[in-house]
Amino acid sequence: MFRQPHPRTSNSCLNLMPLSRLSSRRLGLVGLVAATGFVASCDTTVGFSPNELLWGFVTVAAQKNGVGATRTSPTAVFFRGEVSSLPSATVKPDSCFPAQNYVPPTNTFTGVTYLDAGTNVSLTLGGVANDLPRVSASGVTTYKLATGTTLPYQPGDSIVVRVPGANGGYPTTEVRAKTAEAFTLQPVTPPTSGFMHLRWTPATDGNSAILFSLQYAPAGGTGAISREITCAFVDDGADSISATEYEAWAASTNLKREVVANRLRTVLQNISGGGFQFISTYTVPTPTP
Repeated sequence: MFRQPHPRTSNSCLNLMPLSRLSSRRLGLVGLVAATGFVASCDTTVGFSPNELLWGFVTVAAQKNGVGATRTSPTAVFFRGEVSSLPSATVKPDSCFPAQNYVPPTNTFTGVTYLDAGTNVSLTLGGVANDLPRVSASGVTTYKLATGTTLPYQPGDSIVVRVPGANGGYPTTEVRAKTAEAFTLQPVTPPTSGFMHLRWTPATDGNSAILFSLQYAPAGGTGAISREITCAFVDDGADSISATEYEAWAASTNLKREVVANRLRTVLQNISGGGFQFISTYTVPTPTP
């Protein structure tokens, strides 16, 4: 745990960023996970190479409706393209990174070829089976529910994803995983000096990461969030940020500041010629459908 000042460990395969690169462009995998940032790493635990061509992503992001019930609108996308970094809950640098421009979530991908993966992608979430139908428009193929439709579930539920596959498209694939559990975050108030302490409900195992985005609107701007400081920690319920890391966010001249925390769970597995990844997030504050 990062609780006292210590030297940062240099690792060229680790960085914290809100976007992943596809075909040498900065693009929005963050939009897929409905998060403000994630650990992007050279994850080789299943032996894939980042330049392999076939990729599939299924995401389950928590939402809360007007009466506080947890819902989700899962999505799946399959394409041929180059991926140089992936979100990974297994790599936890226990660090914050310098302020960067805040990039709102987007599901826009360019420079990739979308692939057919069958008529429906099957999800068994918390023991209840549902299908995500194929939707194609303007050369983009995704698998998702009808607009405005969500599914009830309990964060932490198990999930089984079955991809039927298609000739000439994405191959048949299955993954079993666990969704990100709900958590509460204690109020975050910058101190006058020293470390800023973060406290949240710890994870039930070591297979998740906790990601923080300290977002702010600097003086002289429009008042809209335009900058953020991103951090990734071991998900054990407590950590600290040094004054030099949070001072830009805490500046009294800022027009606005917010804290967004994400619990991230990922499962990555090999397929022939590429990879398949399940991504689940629980965000505080939790967005509405």
